[in-house]
Amino acid sequence: MNKIFTSYTLLAVIGVATGLYICQDHFILGAVIIALTFAVVIGAQIVEHQKIKKALSTKKMIERKVSKITHDRMYEMPVAITITSEDGRVLMTNRMFVRQFGKQTSKAGTNFMATIGIDPKKVKGDGTFHELNYEDHSYLMSITEFFRADKRKLLFHLFDITQIKNSEAHYRHSRTILGYIQIDNYEDLSESLSPQCRTELFAQIDVVLNRWAQNNGAVLQKFENSHYLMIFSHDDLKKMETDHFRVLDEVRELSKEGGAVSLSIGIEDSEEHSALPEAEEGSRAALDIALARGGDQCVVRKDDHNIYYGGETEAKEKRTKVKARVKAQALQEQIVEARNVVIMGHQMPDMDCVGSAIGLIGACRALNREAKFVLQEINVSIRSLMDYLSKDANYSECFIKPQEAEDYIEEGTLLIVVDTQNKNYVEMPELVDQVRNSVLIDHHRPSGTAIKASVFSYIEAYASSACELVCELLQYFSKKDVIGKTEANALMAGICMDTKMFMSKTGVRTFEAASYLKRRGADTVIAKTLLQNDIETYAARTEAVTNAEFYDNAIAISLYENHSDNGKLIAAQAADELLNIRGITASFILLKNDEGICISARSMGEVNVQLILEKLGGGGHLTMAGAQLNDCDDLQEARKMLIDAIESYKEGKTES
Repeated sequence: MNKIFTSYTLLAVIGVATGLYICQDHFILGAVIIALTFAVVIGAQIVEHQKIKKALSTKKMIERKVSKITHDRMYEMPVAITITSEDGRVLMTNRMFVRQFGKQTSKAGTNFMATIGIDPKKVKGDGTFHELNYEDHSYLMSITEFFRADKRKLLFHLFDITQIKNSEAHYRHSRTILGYIQIDNYEDLSESLSPQCRTELFAQIDVVLNRWAQNNGAVLQKFENSHYLMIFSHDDLKKMETDHFRVLDEVRELSKEGGAVSLSIGIEDSEEHSALPEAEEGSRAALDIALARGGDQCVVRKDDHNIYYGGETEAKEKRTKVKARVKAQALQEQIVEARNVVIMGHQMPDMDCVGSAIGLIGACRALNREAKFVLQEINVSIRSLMDYLSKDANYSECFIKPQEAEDYIEEGTLLIVVDTQNKNYVEMPELVDQVRNSVLIDHHRPSGTAIKASVFSYIEAYASSACELVCELLQYFSKKDVIGKTEANALMAGICMDTKMFMSKTGVRTFEAASYLKRRGADTVIAKTLLQNDIETYAARTEAVTNAEFYDNAIAISLYENHSDNGKLIAAQAADELLNIRGITASFILLKNDEGICISARSMGEVNVQLILEKLGGGGHLTMAGAQLNDCDDLQEARKMLIDAIESYKEGKTES
């Protein structure tokens, strides 16, 4: 346009100049030339203006047609679309929007954002997708902003994904789940029962399991004498969980005089492991957890936690010692092949933890291997044992701090973890990942973040203590004088502590372990001396017992505050002491110290304190358990949490 204007201006200048020049000689001719020049320029501009006007008209016509086509196409699109004002009032909708949201919602001026529950102030309009649920429908919604006449408009795209969501829900409900079932103590039952009783019992178990599987829509297949594979859907699992796996009780009721019978069940319910091989592996792992926890229970592994059903009875003591012999031989081989050995227990170690470690250190010394025990500090519960060990020159350099352990480990180091299997509770958690070869020896039921031993684990929930398990292993070492008097007394002290001088959680194999220690020179008088308290500890324990209140007439709960080093020891002893009161079946000591609030629980066996404290993030055994409430620093609040856990436990027992 500017170029055309410049050309016409130049033409006019030339024409006027020519006319003025001619006017000097011929005035009329010059005037005519000037007039014609202006006429030509003006005429050309008029023609050019008409062309431009026609072009603009054509452009507007094309724009109108394109806009109409766009509007028609948007109106016919199979996606719900609406344009609203900034405050969410409808300006325009398409046919699919009217069909899905109704004529009333589609009327101009209706506040669509208020209808679907969106705050206009929080709408960004950046095109990000969000899920929207409206009247039994699911939508994938995108909101894009644009401006017309300096006013902000919002363009909504709403994709109906209801069918996709329904398909996902159908998949979740019908997802195939595998479960493994094992008869506990199958070998012991086979040996103790007569052929006729044995055949009758196992046939009855088959009938109970098949009936239970049929009632829950599952397919059950027996693939070994004591093993079953079960296939079912996610909805079937919900039915089993609602029934609290009643089959555990039904099988337990079949127990004969020759021995109790129970089941262990392992199931994985994971949305992450969709492939059958992964689901099968997860179910096997769940069964291993159930067996390690003592059997007679079902473990359902979720993506982020485990759910336990059953486990109301104490773990059954195994009669056969084949497993102990095999593990002992494997441990001896690992010690001999190792460059050196590091032994580690749980934080704030007790007599059982240190005693079992001392037994293993003695075994390593007998096999000509250097061994160290990782110990952060000496607490009051092991002070007497450490004083006793200080008199033996062999233990002058056997204890190292966690920061020293890193300099001690090397290629070929063997790590033995005793009296715990929770990675978060060991003295030095990072050590578990730094050492390639590791062995796990524990008598607690698995809970929390379990350590996965790279070589093998010896976990028996029936055992009274870790010291008892170490004694079983040492008896099968090829070198018979593997421990001396010092180690025997340390192991005996650990057993005496966990069994309350052979009064609690004591089986035949516990006395066999004690008999072995007596033959190796153990003295129960020394063990008793190592467990003695000073007068301050005794007085504090009495205070904790005096503070006890009774809940439901049979449960003692004491709130106790103690910030000394032996606070946890006092709480544990006070919980034991409360069981001496007639009518008390379970006791809980809630201790407030510098670390927060911890709970020590004891039971006579009628109440499963392990299941109660597992609801609070703890664990342990049926008759002995503990928990740490890291997010709570008020004793009254902690008491309420404990009572809620007790009530939940009682409701579960009633339903089952």
